Amino acid sequence: MFYKNFKTVTYCVAGWVNHVTEEQLRKDADFLQKYVKIDKIYLETYRDEFAKKEKIQMVKKVMADYGIEVSGGITTVTPDLNESDKKRQRLFNTFCYCNEPMRNRLKEVSEYTASLFDEFIIDDFFFTQCMCEDCIREKGDKSWEEFRLSKILEVSEKLIIKPAKKVNPKVHIIIKYPNWRESFQETGYNPKDQRKIFDSIYTGTETRHGSQTDQHLPRYLSYSLMRYFESVLPGKNGGGWFDPFDCDRIDTYLEQAYLTAFAKPKEIMMFCWPAIAGNKRATPLGFMYDRLDAILDRVGNPVGVKTYIPFNSQGDDHIEDYLGMAGIPIEPVCYFPGIKDTKNADDVVLVTAAALEDSEIVQKLKLFVKNGGHAVVTSGFMIGALEKYPEIKDLTSVRYTNRVLSADEFQVPGGVVPFLKEYVKSSLVDFPLLEHRNNATWSIMNAGNGEYHESILCYDTFGKGKFSILSLPLMPSKLYKLPSKVLTVMRKELDAAGIWIDGPSGISLFAYDNDVFGLYCYTWDGCSPVEFNIHVKGKVKHLEIIPDGEGPGFFGMRPDKLEPLYTAPLWEQNAAKDEKSFETVFSGRMIPGDFMFFEIIR
Repeated sequence: MFYKNFKTVTYCVAGWVNHVTEEQLRKDADFLQKYVKIDKIYLETYRDEFAKKEKIQMVKKVMADYGIEVSGGITTVTPDLNESDKKRQRLFNTFCYCNEPMRNRLKEVSEYTASLFDEFIIDDFFFTQCMCEDCIREKGDKSWEEFRLSKILEVSEKLIIKPAKKVNPKVHIIIKYPNWRESFQETGYNPKDQRKIFDSIYTGTETRHGSQTDQHLPRYLSYSLMRYFESVLPGKNGGGWFDPFDCDRIDTYLEQAYLTAFAKPKEIMMFCWPAIAGNKRATPLGFMYDRLDAILDRVGNPVGVKTYIPFNSQGDDHIEDYLGMAGIPIEPVCYFPGIKDTKNADDVVLVTAAALEDSEIVQKLKLFVKNGGHAVVTSGFMIGALEKYPEIKDLTSVRYTNRVLSADEFQVPGGVVPFLKEYVKSSLVDFPLLEHRNNATWSIMNAGNGEYHESILCYDTFGKGKFSILSLPLMPSKLYKLPSKVLTVMRKELDAAGIWIDGPSGISLFAYDNDVFGLYCYTWDGCSPVEFNIHVKGKVKHLEIIPDGEGPGFFGMRPDKLEPLYTAPLWEQNAAKDEKSFETVFSGRMIPGDFMFFEIIR
């Protein structure tokens, strides 16, 4: 391995394998080993066409000369196999799994691949949206979701895993999941059950340019989805996979690598060989991987506010990533974390509208909060729960009015006395209007216009714990436009690591369980350096800047630590009684496209 903490890998598509010459292959390999340093490739055997065995052997031989490990890969797309296939309207040429010739072809592909490799990965076209006459007939009275989840599970076992392992009993089969997690159940991706039959999984961390695609993928997803799949199959999430497509600036491409690395993957996959060989976007990767590797030597296990996303769920799509882009460390999980993880009354759980898929969610929330936990639910969850699970009313007086709160004024906690509010202005932002009963539920932060304001962050006490409702903008990206002081209140409410930043959006905070944290400043249109404060709970001597090989900086002036601005009691505490009652504040400044990591020295 070139790097201590991860393997660098890339993928070679079948059509390219069939056409590349040995001369070109060696030229590309020289480029990649100079600028990127590749440990391993996944060599595809099928994508609309079979890769020829003699070409596969040639690539293997050349890779051996460069010391590059080789595994296999397949992509489940195929051309029409006969005249009847022309009636099937298949997106991206994905298989129709009710079609016997196509089923036989997939079995053949799996057997062929297993005969050549002891490991192979399935690219993320392993889904179906086919609604041909055969699919309609076989579906019967089931919903498309039910039909596709069971169909792809059956295909996984009978047409890929069993045939492959019959040919090669030691073959290790990896399923790669796409970045569109909210749509899995509609297309047949079934991590809940597939994790039981595949040897390991892989994560799509492509985010590209969010405003120029129809996938609505906040860039924090390159980190959060890696962490989510670590909860799906702990220790067996093989890596994160991104590409250079629709990356209009080099930083847009590189930050996919950074955020994937911050999630501590085993492998970092750059799709694909012909797309990065000779590509100027790839030339900084080796230098940046050296920096990332140095940092990962020092970080522990990622931590953040546990965010419950059940299997086969959809709702508040990617809201956890918008919050992550606003500086809140997120740790998405596929199980309800409150009951499993609660050890003390400081534990925080974030619950979004995705959790409405869980029919027991209100009972779980009640138990968690009653026992001393702090649950924060989004407005999307609250609106859905009031309609679907009326028993949520036992936890709060908040009700939905089916009206919109248009706000350009915000009242935020103003200082030492929590009852005092500070007024800040912004551009107009629309929220769902959630009403609460005064003094039954307590408002922390209000928003509105003129003489009408309503709470956008309030809470109730229940048993030993706290139940908070966070209203979020109707347009998720408007979260980035909220005033810094509004975002800071949200960051403190969702703090699960004892660290928060006070500043604008566009900076992500990555926290770890060994008193290490990092910051990344995103590149935006018209972006400029960002100034902010860092708040750390407790009394802190200084923040040591973790060296990453970048050097001493401009004129040798890069410091090796940050000294505190001040240490003071937290405003929530009437009297400071112990270490946790204090916060230490530091000043920070970052250039877009850069990251810095710190160790807290107490």
